[in-house]
Amino acid sequence: MLAKGFSIPELAHPALPADVSWFPLPPGWIVLGVLLSLAVVIYLLHVLARYRRNRWRREARQQLGQQQVDEWMRWVKQVLLVQHSRAEVSQWRTPQQLLAQTTLDDELRLLMCQRYCQPDNQLEVETYQRVARQMRRWLENLPDV
Repeated sequence: MLAKGFSIPELAHPALPADVSWFPLPPGWIVLGVLLSLAVVIYLLHVLARYRRNRWRREARQQLGQQQVDEWMRWVKQVLLVQHSRAEVSQWRTPQQLLAQTTLDDELRLLMCQRYCQPDNQLEVETYQRVARQMRRWLENLPDV
C-alpha cells in the first residue's frame, strides 16, 4: 500500500505543450499568399485590358441600326480602320473593294454597291434585317485588336 501523504500523479490529463500561434506565419505561407494575390491582380488587369480593347466592338454594335447604304458604308470603313492600317484602308476606294472585306453575300453586296451615293439609298425592312444580321456576324468574327 501507499504511504501516507503519497499522491498518484495525474495520468488522465497529461501536460500538453502551449498552443501554436497563427502569427507570424511561416515564410512559405507568406510567399504563397503573395503569389496568389499577384496572380489575381494580373488576371484582373488582363480582363480590364480585354474589356478596353473591345470598346470599338461594343460601339460598332450600337451603330448597327442604320437603314441607309451610305451610313452602312461609313460604318464598314470605321470597323476596317480598327482592323487595318489607315494606309491600307485608304487604298480601298470603291464600295466593291470595301464590301469585299466583309462576309456579305453577293446579292446584298451588289445591291449596296448600286445604291451607294444615290438619292434613294434607303433599304427595305427585310433587306435591312439581312444586312444587319450578316454585318453583326462579321463583326463578332473579327479578331481582337
